[in-house]
Amino acid sequence: MENELKKLARQLSCPEGEKGKKLAEKMNLNNLPVILNGYSNLQIQNNDHILELGYGNGGLLGYILSLAKDIRYTGLEISPTMHEEAISFNSVYIQAGLAQYFLFDGLSIPLESQTFDKIITINTLYFWKNPIFLLKEIVRVLKTNGHFCLTFCDKSFMEKLPFTKNEFQLYDVKAVKDLILGLPFELIQEDHKQDKSISKTGILTDREFMSLVFKKINE
Repeated sequence: MENELKKLARQLSCPEGEKGKKLAEKMNLNNLPVILNGYSNLQIQNNDHILELGYGNGGLLGYILSLAKDIRYTGLEISPTMHEEAISFNSVYIQAGLAQYFLFDGLSIPLESQTFDKIITINTLYFWKNPIFLLKEIVRVLKTNGHFCLTFCDKSFMEKLPFTKNEFQLYDVKAVKDLILGLPFELIQEDHKQDKSISKTGILTDREFMSLVFKKINE
């Protein structure tokens, strides 16, 4: 059992192969309330250029592009399997110039400074190798007055799940705010939610999740 939990944790952090593809489909459905909450709090406006860290299989791109007029989407992902899936699913959007996808190492963002109006990441925080470094990269590529939405499940919920003992670094709101200290970010929205969720191991549980939205201020 312990070995299976380790494999699940590894797949959740970086989905691979056919098992990773199937898991990504389940994640889109199971995490839909969390994803919708994050994008709702991001408050996308017409003509926004959006960056998402950890786009998974890209299955929700059509929904994202429907949130406002003339928006552009850029995604970064560490999983080659998910990268291939997203490009396959969304080739028409890519050819139309509405979306682009890139692989990255989870640390350095391979994009120009002051590029994006909005940046979002959902359920990736647990897997960040160097949170401070990546947050500084997010600051760099976000325009001044741009918004960054960090959506994640609370430590009190996550630590009850058997697979989070491997690969995961768990956070509560205070720990996230501590990471932000010293960076040119102002917290402008803190949205806490709870729902009924079926975990990856089939357990019905009360899921606690939140979206913290920060505005980049002058450095």
